[in-house]
Amino acid sequence: MSVQPTNWNSLDDVRATISAYKPPFGTAQSTAERAKVPSHGIPEGVHVSCELAPPSSQIPASISSTSVQPGQVPVFFYTNGSGIQKDVKVMLHAHGGGNVTGHPTEERYITFFSRALRALVKKSGAQGASAPIIAAPSHRLATVRENLFPAALQDLFSAYHYLISKGFAAKNITITGDSAGGNLAVILTYIISQSSLQMPGRVVLFSPTADLTYASYTSNPHDIISLSTYQAAFSQYLGNFPANSPLASGVLIPFTASWPKTLVMTGTADNTAASSRIIASRIQEAGGRVELVEYPDLSHAFWMFPIFFSQSDNGLERLATFVYN
Repeated sequence: MSVQPTNWNSLDDVRATISAYKPPFGTAQSTAERAKVPSHGIPEGVHVSCELAPPSSQIPASISSTSVQPGQVPVFFYTNGSGIQKDVKVMLHAHGGGNVTGHPTEERYITFFSRALRALVKKSGAQGASAPIIAAPSHRLATVRENLFPAALQDLFSAYHYLISKGFAAKNITITGDSAGGNLAVILTYIISQSSLQMPGRVVLFSPTADLTYASYTSNPHDIISLSTYQAAFSQYLGNFPANSPLASGVLIPFTASWPKTLVMTGTADNTAASSRIIASRIQEAGGRVELVEYPDLSHAFWMFPIFFSQSDNGLERLATFVYN
């Protein structure tokens, strides 16, 4: 869930703001509006640009729809300004926000991507590798009927296809996502496995909200987002599509031994922590390689709040180490 962090002095402020949030419906930004690069607020040493990815010509049947058509996708590139090389490591990130809000150049994501980029650049420098890049698509949000499921997945698939068409090697791409974006990221990887495109090299999930049936979740009073808030957003996103499909709930994906190496991070005070545990367990059971990291007593979105959670930096260091190992 995404709300701008204005005047947040404590976790109680965060809880209060998110509790009052109601998913918008009725209007949506145009592609041009979503593609705007901010003129201020970018940290020194970080460069942000945007390119429009065309709709993929290879959208799998599983996410094709007569009512929701694929379109152009703004993809934001975060770099350290040293230029983009084709052999670099690429972090393709699906942002959170319950699929109803959020954008790659929101204040919180500018901060998150800048911190992640610094961690990745530090690790690449230690190994003498080319500077990495972060590619962050602005997928359609479920705030109008034509943007409901599977619009976001179509956009993310098109963004991945665009990276491949630009010459980036699939093995060097790590698909990442946080919260609702974590669910989209793991489902995107599953959809790629159904296509003719090569699978990504790695997957990293920050506390994915990947059980839209809510069967595995238990309410934790210490979390910053209530289950009812999740339900309001995701019911709007799915429309009439069933939550018990692996295209809706990543925990239901039939993982295989060929699944990319995966890192999953969550906090034990997170209402949706069960998603992380289930995904990790099922990848392992299928014979895949997976690492699950649980941070004691941390709530959802801990990776976004270094001011409240010092372990947030550790999560980004783990990300960088995982990408380069």
